Amino acid sequence: MRLGWRVTGVAIALIVSLAACNISSPLQVVNHSPTVQGLSVFPTTLGVGDSAIVTCLATDADGDTVVCDWNADCRMRLKADFQGDGFVFNTFDHSMVVYAGACNRAPADTGLVYCEVRDRRGGGAFAGVVRIIVRQ
Repeated sequence: MRLGWRVTGVAIALIVSLAACNISSPLQVVNHSPTVQGLSVFPTTLGVGDSAIVTCLATDADGDTVVCDWNADCRMRLKADFQGDGFVFNTFDHSMVVYAGACNRAPADTGLVYCEVRDRRGGGAFAGVVRIIVRQ
């Protein structure tokens, strides 16, 4: 009889301690947002018909693949923008070729190109904006 109470007491203590640990809820996977190391453009000044390359350096602490979303105002045109709306999403290449856009004013204007990075698991970061002078 005494052994039975002792085993029952141990079982109750085990159940109480497991309930206190909240073992029934699963562990949550933590996702870290990508980290941007830099956004650069070369060259910073274009003539009509010239191109520049905008490069975004970003990594992810979790080892997730990082994609870039690009946006440009009407003074710059993104090479991969096949719809002509100024947006290119989910590019695995972290560089974008840009050209002078349609709404530049003479003799010089400044076009803007934006980049955001995402890990496609909910993490993201704004990489920044580069300014490119367009001379006509």
